[in-house]
Amino acid sequence: MASSFQTPRKTLIHSKSGLRIVATNEELKSPFIIPEPEWISDTDVTNCSICKVKFSFITRKHHCRRCGDIFCNTCCHQKLKLQRMCFIDPVRVCNICAPITASENEFFDHHLKILTNGATLVLESSKIIKTTSDVLQIKLASDHKHLIFEGVSLAPLDIRSITYVEVVKDIGTDLWSVVIEFDMGMKTKLKLACAAELANRKSGYSWMFALNQNYSSNQERIPCMAANKK
Repeated sequence: MASSFQTPRKTLIHSKSGLRIVATNEELKSPFIIPEPEWISDTDVTNCSICKVKFSFITRKHHCRRCGDIFCNTCCHQKLKLQRMCFIDPVRVCNICAPITASENEFFDHHLKILTNGATLVLESSKIIKTTSDVLQIKLASDHKHLIFEGVSLAPLDIRSITYVEVVKDIGTDLWSVVIEFDMGMKTKLKLACAAELANRKSGYSWMFALNQNYSSNQERIPCMAANKK
């Protein structure tokens, strides 16, 4: 008789920063998740990394859970959800990491669901598909590792291969398109549009802007960002 026992996909661990629920192996881990940073040693730092105030018995040292650097309480007092590191409770983050963390939380709370729900778009151009103006369904896979295409002969696209995303307004119309550039040995571009004939353009626009939000030029890209950008 076959055993009905299945290995858990996630487990609860206790780190020095708090409780985390993490994947039991690397194959199950979402590419949007990053590891905890190594903490800078207390003995290596005498001043706050932001305001440069000197630490003392009154001015205590605090580690930012996102970057691992050391700050005073004024520069590291905020406690936010740190979903990219799978913490259960809000943790302390510095004033530099706080806006980055807030942007990441917006992705996990809102954009991720939009991407996994998917949208119907029109394929305008591609170097790897010979036909044009094909209606397709696109969505982020449930494991967050690939973009899945239905309606065209296109293999799942590894999310980590995406190098550039831009949402553009088509000249002379009120319609928008998304350009996805990816590198799987050679750089290739896909251009997908919310065409006028599509019934539900609102979901298409939402999907495109959710993807673009996480590849904007002024912040780290969610899928492949470094753990400790300062």
